[in-house]
Amino acid sequence: MTGSFGDPSLFLVRTLFELVIFVLFARYFLQLFRASFYNPVTQAIVRITDPLLNPLRMFIPAAGRHDLASLVLIVILLFAMVATLSYLQGAVLNATGLTLSALYFGFLTATNLFFWTVLFRAIASWIGNSRSPAVSFLEDLTEPVVAPVRRFMPQLGGIDLSPLVVLLGISLLQMIVGNLLLG
Repeated sequence: MTGSFGDPSLFLVRTLFELVIFVLFARYFLQLFRASFYNPVTQAIVRITDPLLNPLRMFIPAAGRHDLASLVLIVILLFAMVATLSYLQGAVLNATGLTLSALYFGFLTATNLFFWTVLFRAIASWIGNSRSPAVSFLEDLTEPVVAPVRRFMPQLGGIDLSPLVVLLGISLLQMIVGNLLLG
């Protein structure tokens, strides 16, 4: 029975899948952006994901800075998540529906990764703790996204508005893609 708050089992399954996918996306983007792998936060992500990725790497080599094993595992987990959620809801998705749903959830998870890391980085900059490993991790992950916007944004009295513009852009992009796919 699902009350007005939804089904807790669906919430739990989706959250667990998304958490693993979120960490795998972080691992992929850290390698793509050439983040410092000496950072303790980055090392923790590597230690968490290595048991999942190392068996795949025997068959799926990296392509330059692109960790294809991470991407393949992300896609597999996205399809498994959508199929599991559909099954738990008693819905049957055809191949097209499964694929579009998996791509949409992948898009949402990747953009949410950047939304939250940019937001946390902005909050950390207000607090002023720029020497923390967590803040360095956030900078490594978000700088390639924020820096192009910063070049076109004027600073107002030393205040960097580029994170705000990135957050608005991510939210708009999510709305547009959601409306295209779901509307």
